[in-house]
Amino acid sequence: MKSFFGYPVRSRFGVAASILPNSRWIDTYARLGFDLLTYKTVRSLPRLCGTPPNWIYLDETSLAPALADPNGAVMIAERDPRVAIGTTTGGSFGMPSRHPDVWREDIARARTLIGAGQVLIVSVVGSAVPDITEEAFIADFAQCARWASAAGAQIIEANFSCPNVGKAEGQLFLNVELAGRIAKAVKQAASDKPLLLKIGAISDAERLAAFCKMVAGAADGLVMVNAPARRVVGRDGQPYFGAGRERAGVTGAAIKAMSLNAARAGIATIERLKLPLQVIGCGGITTVDDVRAFIDAGACAAVSSTAATLNPYLACEVKARADAV
Repeated sequence: MKSFFGYPVRSRFGVAASILPNSRWIDTYARLGFDLLTYKTVRSLPRLCGTPPNWIYLDETSLAPALADPNGAVMIAERDPRVAIGTTTGGSFGMPSRHPDVWREDIARARTLIGAGQVLIVSVVGSAVPDITEEAFIADFAQCARWASAAGAQIIEANFSCPNVGKAEGQLFLNVELAGRIAKAVKQAASDKPLLLKIGAISDAERLAAFCKMVAGAADGLVMVNAPARRVVGRDGQPYFGAGRERAGVTGAAIKAMSLNAARAGIATIERLKLPLQVIGCGGITTVDDVRAFIDAGACAAVSSTAATLNPYLACEVKARADAV
């Protein structure tokens, strides 16, 4: 057994906030051996998923230059790969959520379905509706955390980074002062349960240090990193997901180097400043060796989503290696 923010767990590997939208998925992935189970991000109001298409394989040859340039464009793959494992994808869902009455009841059900040595994490986000004030936005985050905690979440994750929603929701980690205020409000609303913040890559060392110092003491851990947003185009060069959805999240094998570098920078910053934070590795984790790389870098755990979808037996493979987690 290992320890994950005070909870005994069978491994330090699990599923990121992405592919577990209800208790049936939580139940399935718990039985498949994923021990850190993150219920997909929920809101205080219902929101529909973006219209199809929502997920597509990406052309591997266009990925490297696009990932090096925040304004770069990546092309969809000409055809589906014969072997999906180890590929890279683009996703545009828009962080949908069911009505709170539905997800609160479902989270309670999910808690009963996980086994000993497993932990239920619930991801929450505030909704930046038109003309909302900062105070109301913070209160919305807190309300979601309060509901999730009461429903049975053992750990709360505040989603500060989503690659395909409005700027106010998707780039919170770049607003240091607001991020700190939200973290404090969510921590209090969650009855002081462990709090994780899911963030994107922060390339500026001073901004990263300022962010870590601002949230330390409220947050207990950082999930690093969420999918980077890039322009995804079809074979005709036009936005694949349609107007208004030009940018989408890039997930899968190709972002591992970016994610690992970001996690290393976060860990080094935390250690240098002696802050009470830990890092959960996320992004591009597709193999057992990838899991080990994040753990060796100093991450307290690792989570996957795209690879866990394409290879639902990944946790079994990780546990078959005694040194992996």
